[in-house]
Amino acid sequence: MKTNNEKGMTLVEILAALVILGIVFIGFMTIFPQMNNMNNRTETKLETMNLAKKVLADFREASPSLPTDYELMPTNANQVSERYTRSNKDYFIEVICSPREDSEFNNQKCNNSENNPDRKTDLYKIHIEVKKEEKIVSESFGYIVLD
Repeated sequence: MKTNNEKGMTLVEILAALVILGIVFIGFMTIFPQMNNMNNRTETKLETMNLAKKVLADFREASPSLPTDYELMPTNANQVSERYTRSNKDYFIEVICSPREDSEFNNQKCNNSENNPDRKTDLYKIHIEVKKEEKIVSESFGYIVLD
């Protein structure tokens, strides 16, 4: 009687193991580019949210007037809200200032100019949009007191 004490793996077993490892490896490799894209979007979102908060802080610090480094966009005579813009190196910032809807002075404009010399002290709503390539990346809202 002969005993067959061969120890080891056959070529078929090795090939099957390599195929299984290859399938698992490919599954893991598709996760990394997706994680990289998600990290880039999260970083951009965080950066623009901080930028929007800084813009709101700029408007609050400039109160009772409005910051001078923003350009006032032309509006219709009957339009109450005003748009202010500023370009950053990467982003376009648009600030929309309007009186609160529940205010008794809801027809007052934010800008205290020669067209609006008797603006009343009140809370004004600030809507900040941070855009990149005409797409809104982040937005924030707040209120400021203007005299």
